[in-house]
Amino acid sequence: MSFTDQPSVPQRGRKPAAEGTSASSRPTMAMVAARVGVSKQTVHYALNSPDRLSPTTLRRVLKAVDELGYRPNQAARSLRTQSPRAVGFRLLPTTEGQSGGVWASFLYELSVAAHRADHAVYCHPAATDEEEIQVIQEIFSTNTVDCFVITFTQDHDPRITFLRERGIPFVSFGRPWGHPMSDTWWVDVDGAAGMEQAVDHLAERGHRRIAYLGLDGRNGFGDDRESGWRRAMRAHGFSTRDLAVRGSDEISTGRELAVRLLDRKQPPTGFVCVSDTIAIGALQACRERGLAVGRDVGVVGFDDSVGAHFVDPGLTSLAQPLELVARHTMRLLLDRLKDPDAKAEQVLLRPTLVVRESTVPR
Repeated sequence: MSFTDQPSVPQRGRKPAAEGTSASSRPTMAMVAARVGVSKQTVHYALNSPDRLSPTTLRRVLKAVDELGYRPNQAARSLRTQSPRAVGFRLLPTTEGQSGGVWASFLYELSVAAHRADHAVYCHPAATDEEEIQVIQEIFSTNTVDCFVITFTQDHDPRITFLRERGIPFVSFGRPWGHPMSDTWWVDVDGAAGMEQAVDHLAERGHRRIAYLGLDGRNGFGDDRESGWRRAMRAHGFSTRDLAVRGSDEISTGRELAVRLLDRKQPPTGFVCVSDTIAIGALQACRERGLAVGRDVGVVGFDDSVGAHFVDPGLTSLAQPLELVARHTMRLLLDRLKDPDAKAEQVLLRPTLVVRESTVPR
């Protein structure tokens, strides 16, 4: 976010052009940023929202502004002197065949955390990542929001590339798979650690052949969760051979994957699933085979969604600490806005296993 620069006008008492510039060349925001070694966003904050910068950074930027004689276009500046104090958040269309409620819960918690920080959440619809990029360009350029929360991060996510290249403040709920982890601000839930908890729980219930129902294609968080299953299986001395199957994140797919494994000569007695959606499909398959879920076979999901609470039998699932995720996300956003050149910070949180009848019958 930058201003249109206007030509310098000679003024009485004005300092001469700095070394390396000519009297006829107009200083730009990029020149100021290069002189100090900061981003253009930092220069923007120094001129329009100085409270967001540390005193040391503010002094350095203003000194460079004075030395270079930089003056932003006043007409453009008048449109941007007020910070919108709003967080952009993408709303996704409802998908049939999935267990829902998780993202609605996160949006609520994010709204609470933003309100406590004197911010609002500006929700914008976008069906695809490319459409979201277009919306981000529009609402950021018009000063509707001053930062964003990105969700549903994918491998080599184009949104993260776009935001990083343009210096637009954002925090990702979900790791930036395929991007430098240490250079991006993100909060995530440790899916691998969650799957280890799930395997440990089923092992305590006497299960040895524990299958993994995951997602197909290149998927960072799905691969991460599968790695936790494999690590826990090795730790217990259990075989993983032919026990991992993958498909789309739909209830019908979860049923199909579970049926495929249950029809084998040596079927699994436990399932750990990448999502509650797939786990609910696995529950259906077990019931169709006449298996007593919780006694003959155990099923664990991930997300502790609305469906996990109301499906019969109740689904044991890994709950994401959404309130804590939202609080950390907002804290990181405020840190980014205060000092855009600060070192990126990352937060990795552990999920909690919520035990229900799908693994421990009443």
